[in-house]
Amino acid sequence: MFDALVPIKAAAMGAAAGAAAGAAAGAGGAGVAKFSVEPEQAQKMIDGLKQALEELMSLRRTSEGISRAGAPGPDPYSGIATLAMRRTAGAEPGGYLWANQEAQKALEQTIKNIEKALSEYQATDDAAKSAMKG
Repeated sequence: MFDALVPIKAAAMGAAAGAAAGAAAGAGGAGVAKFSVEPEQAQKMIDGLKQALEELMSLRRTSEGISRAGAPGPDPYSGIATLAMRRTAGAEPGGYLWANQEAQKALEQTIKNIEKALSEYQATDDAAKSAMKG
């Protein structure tokens, strides 16, 4: 078993980090969450995180379409509703596109951290095996 780290930003990253690290991410503010992974399960976890990243990229394209949507009618209420919808789907802090980008960054960093930790674990394990032979 080895430890991997997950970056966590206050509020903005809570959901992304939670998705990446499961319950191990905890309910804290900004910082780094640490969790343990069985080496045999690490690649499954990496594959799952990459799949989640692909899904976020697909959802981002949908959000971009919503951000460009026009008003369904000429009345002022349709225009106001469209502006609110664009803001909610948009890239400004708090908008879906912004949250999606932050989640993608968190998943990418989590994948890198797990891959690095797995590599270090395997190198240590190989060194220990070599030392036992010699």
